[in-house]
Amino acid sequence: MDFGAWYLELRGWLIQHPDAILIAVFLTALIEAVAVIGTIVPAVPLLFVLSVLAAHAEVGLLPLFAVGMAGAMAGDSISYALGQNFQHRIHQMWPFSRYPDWLNHSEEFVKKHGGKGIIFGRFIGPLRAFVPMAAGIFRMKPIYFLWMNFLSALAWAPTHLLPGYSLGAATAHDWMPGRPQLLLLGALLILVAVLTWLLPALDTWRQRRAAGRELANTGRAFCHDGRPEDQRAALRLALFAFAGFMLVACLLPWLKPWDILFTGQIFAFRQSVLDPVFVVLSILGDTRGLLVFGAVLVGWLALRREWTLAAFGLLVAALGLSLPNILKQLFDIARPVLVMAPPGSESFPSGHAFSAVLVWGFVLVMIDRYGREPVTGLARPALLAITLLTITARPYLGVHWVSDVLAGALLGLACLALLRWSWYRRPAPRISLGELLLVLTLALTASVMLEVVPRFHEGLINYQPLPGLLPNYLLLP
Repeated sequence: MDFGAWYLELRGWLIQHPDAILIAVFLTALIEAVAVIGTIVPAVPLLFVLSVLAAHAEVGLLPLFAVGMAGAMAGDSISYALGQNFQHRIHQMWPFSRYPDWLNHSEEFVKKHGGKGIIFGRFIGPLRAFVPMAAGIFRMKPIYFLWMNFLSALAWAPTHLLPGYSLGAATAHDWMPGRPQLLLLGALLILVAVLTWLLPALDTWRQRRAAGRELANTGRAFCHDGRPEDQRAALRLALFAFAGFMLVACLLPWLKPWDILFTGQIFAFRQSVLDPVFVVLSILGDTRGLLVFGAVLVGWLALRREWTLAAFGLLVAALGLSLPNILKQLFDIARPVLVMAPPGSESFPSGHAFSAVLVWGFVLVMIDRYGREPVTGLARPALLAITLLTITARPYLGVHWVSDVLAGALLGLACLALLRWSWYRRPAPRISLGELLLVLTLALTASVMLEVVPRFHEGLINYQPLPGLLPNYLLLP
């Protein structure tokens, strides 16, 4: 079966039948909020795609929000009714009898936050489908639950439907320049949505598996926070990521034709509307940009005398400065010759991809250790988006092969996993989440003001495609 042809046929049918899109949005929002089922269905990426199609079909934004809210409220009401009818007997039913933590965490959350938990819980991946059920078990007053349910759905609808609708509205108009380029951004944002849904789901699945086994908190699995299963997972991730890097490195001669094909396809998306976005990300992900960001962060840690975490920050900087450059000299792969002033260094692996995964990944690790939902739920997609867009910027601008960024990202992921494993063997410094977020914001602002703004115009000139390459680009070996 030709999946591409089937998708295009389904997409065309949905655009011709706007009511079907609204029904699909309602059902997806409902299913996401129903206990158990909502943890399985990847509703976030589905809603993104449906909201893009809604804009293409010229569905109004208010009707889209209305059906989304109605579906979300209906799903929460079903979970609430199940909890109210079965009460604590539901703990003896499958799958809660096999996985008791599903409800235990939700009940603790409702006990702590009360009605506010209905609002907050909708934005917390592992809890969103179980918090309304816990509210029903505790016999929260129906009128009060419905009011909280309405407020939570009112906040939920724009955050889940507006991004896709905005993208769809832009690409739906022929006068909008860069329609294929915006579709590329849409594909990247869908990937971010999938990863945002998948990572917490994998973490929940892994914790459930570990709950039935007694894993000693000693040796290589030792975790100061008492989660040895996380330490073992970090070591496995480092091993698999490094193996992936070695596989790409060993297959480089055979990957050359595919490199030319895929790099050319991405480079062909070059368009003046999007060029500034990727130039900014490329400058921000450059060594100097990340050094400014790291200097502010490490300086703050030094002032607070948090020497251990400051040392990890210096180690991240040392790895970013040394490891890609050493490997570039070792492999000696030439860059694509596509732009006016390409960087003078070798190509493999991409230092930008390596540093983006390592730096922004470690920032996410810090927020995850100190933070709590919904802060981590908001930080995860933001940092994933910066990382993926920075990686994509290099072949888009024509200064790296696809194999370069793939290898750099895998090597960065291996180093990140090892750093995470090593840091969690030590106690976490006593840092408030608010203070950490403030310093990260200041560090990012300093990097933008001191590096991105002064170098932006020069970057636009240097990354200009060579005359005659677009739209008929030519890749030179």
